[in-house]
Amino acid sequence: MDVVHIPADDLVFAPGTEKQFIYWIDAGQIELHWSMLRSTMDRIERLGPGQYFGLGFLKHHACAALAISDSSVQRLPRSAAPAIAEIDANFRQRDAIENQREFTHRREMMIASGAQPLPQRLATFLSVTSRFNAYEGRDPQLISDDVTGLVVADYLATDVEALSKALRQLGDLGAIEFDPPHGLRIRDLDFLEFISDAPAAMLLAKASKPTTTPPPLPRVAN
Repeated sequence: MDVVHIPADDLVFAPGTEKQFIYWIDAGQIELHWSMLRSTMDRIERLGPGQYFGLGFLKHHACAALAISDSSVQRLPRSAAPAIAEIDANFRQRDAIENQREFTHRREMMIASGAQPLPQRLATFLSVTSRFNAYEGRDPQLISDDVTGLVVADYLATDVEALSKALRQLGDLGAIEFDPPHGLRIRDLDFLEFISDAPAAMLLAKASKPTTTPPPLPRVAN
């Protein structure tokens, strides 16, 4: 643990930077700016002494943290999160808020990237869900929730038939497989995250060369 002084108007971290610490405010005030893609205005939260920030399940920050007055902030190792959560209800509450903010942010990012092929949006959704599972202490390779129905289709701004086709494409690429009755299993999380950002032409080229043993994926009932 170390304490850092942050002058007014200085950034603590910017969106997209890798998470390194848990932050706890000793003195001063910090503003968190969450970009809301469906609005021209950011969601702004003002935090004061005794409050945590920089939490959540993503590997990189989804918001900006700005000191609005001269502030002192303790930087705690991220590995300390389980121990802090066990003894501090304020930490648990703040963690739940930032988890929800990050999930909403990623959802809006996926919907906003409507021009991106559906398999890539689906890969992003599955990789974010996997990271969230790991953060919550569940198996990151297993998605136990149903990913074939209307809930996920609506989430990705598509229909069930197109979703089923996208699942098959990710299966043909070797990124996922269905593991009845447990759910969907991620075979290679790093590859799934690569798919999220890969050029569409590259994915089409890979999909034209199916794996030797493509994992079975469910068909949509008519």
